[in-house]
Amino acid sequence: MKNIILLVFTVLILGCNSKKKKEEPISNSHEKNDLSDSPLFNTEIVEPTKLFDNIYFVGYEGVGAFIVNTTQGIILIDAMWTNDDAKNVIIPGIEKLGLNPKDIKYLLVTHEHADHYGGANYIEKTYKSKILMSEVAWNSIHDPNALVLVDPFGNKSSDLPLPQSYQKVGDKEIISLGETNIKVLLTPGHTKGAISLVINTTDNNIDHDVSIWGGTGLPNTLEENKKYLKSLDYFESFAIKNGVDAQISNHPFVNNLLDDMKLLRLRKSTEKNPLILTTEEFKRNIDTALRKSVIEKINSYQ
Repeated sequence: MKNIILLVFTVLILGCNSKKKKEEPISNSHEKNDLSDSPLFNTEIVEPTKLFDNIYFVGYEGVGAFIVNTTQGIILIDAMWTNDDAKNVIIPGIEKLGLNPKDIKYLLVTHEHADHYGGANYIEKTYKSKILMSEVAWNSIHDPNALVLVDPFGNKSSDLPLPQSYQKVGDKEIISLGETNIKVLLTPGHTKGAISLVINTTDNNIDHDVSIWGGTGLPNTLEENKKYLKSLDYFESFAIKNGVDAQISNHPFVNNLLDDMKLLRLRKSTEKNPLILTTEEFKRNIDTALRKSVIEKINSYQ
């Protein structure tokens, strides 16, 4: 019998949990169950927010998706918990931003946890979008022996309808659409199939490079935490060499993204974007929010 794991997600410790939820219209929040005290399980809907000239956030306070709008269509990054989330949160959010969900060409899934791929089936079926993820992640979500995760609504990941086909992405592969290039890094640790991203964008027509680290929560074994640290070093080095000056997370309670989005919704065109960092600030975020914790966990095994 499969093991069922409850993912209790704190800023640095991951866990996940999932009864079928009736489809319901978009609202300010969804009813939570008794297991939803962690930030991950916060299903308060965030006002769709423009982060950069062509990058937007839609979703919950616990987890969401990024829309990268290009001259040749949309790249959607992650798909939240369920098909209902895709239909009732992501799509209305895209429309509220004045964009057309029919333009979704790609859905790029960062890793094989249900809060990131749960709505992929709906996006693929409805918009014929191509699903992109690592081969390890794809095999994992189709593995009948995989751990069963449970979401805030009581849905089991083993019951989720899955996408039917995908395109494998590899290390240092570049996904190009219009003027946008997304560099992919294989960064196992948070999960075995996790990827991290570097995206070229602009803010008030000034060039910037935005990074997404492929999973904040720490794994549960010494070997996996060593892989996490190795991937983190690789990600940081690559990001700095490629001029990354912003970092965002698909869990917006991480790195103060929720607070920064409040500022961005009120921001005047002459004001600084709070997401833009110096190299030292970027390194400090990596060291204080990620490296310190994984080193402490590695040391705890010894």
